[in-house]
Amino acid sequence: MKMKCKTTLRTVFVVLLMMSFSLATLVAGGASEKTPVSKKDAPLKVGMIASVFGTQSFNDDIKFGIDRIQAELGIETISMEVPDVTDAENSLRTLIAQGCNFIVISSSDYGDGMMQVASEYPDVKFLYLADVVVGYDNIMSVSYAENEGAFLIGALAGMLTKTNNVGAVVAIRGDSVQEKYRNGFTAGVHTVNPDCEVQVTYTNSYTDVNKGNEIATAMYSRGADLIGTYSGACNLGVFNAAKTAGEGKYCFGAAKGQFEQLPSKIIASLVKPVDEAIFTVVKNYMEDGEFQTDKPLKLGLATRGVLMKYTNLNPELNAMVTPEMRSVLDKLSAGIIDGSINVPATEDELKTYAYTL
Repeated sequence: MKMKCKTTLRTVFVVLLMMSFSLATLVAGGASEKTPVSKKDAPLKVGMIASVFGTQSFNDDIKFGIDRIQAELGIETISMEVPDVTDAENSLRTLIAQGCNFIVISSSDYGDGMMQVASEYPDVKFLYLADVVVGYDNIMSVSYAENEGAFLIGALAGMLTKTNNVGAVVAIRGDSVQEKYRNGFTAGVHTVNPDCEVQVTYTNSYTDVNKGNEIATAMYSRGADLIGTYSGACNLGVFNAAKTAGEGKYCFGAAKGQFEQLPSKIIASLVKPVDEAIFTVVKNYMEDGEFQTDKPLKLGLATRGVLMKYTNLNPELNAMVTPEMRSVLDKLSAGIIDGSINVPATEDELKTYAYTL
């Protein structure tokens, strides 16, 4: 009788042990499929994706801000090149798997992928620098008024041109950032020089340097003597074309200025201090938990989120911008800031734009 009791107890123990093992296996299996890798109490780790680095374009400005976050705030960071847009979702998941719980998105090319991954990982914060996204509790949008800065670049081109023909090289048709540059630039030219021809061509790429060169070369051959460019790494091709085009042919840069790329040709640039914006947003989030998702952070001329910067490397190019021209540009800038000038951001707005000095 005692032997039977021991056997029964042993059997119960084995069954319970097997049940515990099965339950542990089931839990482990479920965790491997959907484990929240980013927790609210986890150390802050910042990641970013961009198409390419090292071209002194907008991406490098973002990376400069990311590197500054690590150097000054002591936050671990990861920067990842993702040249193929179709890899965006998996790349974001890779960053999250590596512990990133705050991710910076540089381009609207990655917008769809970001929104998909953001819905899967609600505890991960996304800072979107390319367009306005609302309706997500974990996506903060930064809206830049590139059209305001481009307007000043265009106005300068319209005053400087000797051929009454200028150009704008932009990247992707329909991208809101690119369209803001194109339409702001064109409006600026026509505000100071209504009869000036404005050539506009899309590279359909942010990375094809040769395409930028090809397009700008064609513009110069068709009479343009000044070209503004806002097309990522394609800017380098535009600079090469300006150098080859020779005397009397000039261009405008972007990013942090890019003047060192071609000091003899780049007169001024549309600059977005995005590194400052990123640093401030991350610092505020780290210290106060501040992360505004209900409306975009708007940065324009009034907040110095965009600005026009003259070359500091070539006194001769600087001298081309006369005091009279600077006075006009100051007046236009003041008008944009006080709201008396509404710079068009879209093609429809450009069609109805009307302002005269």
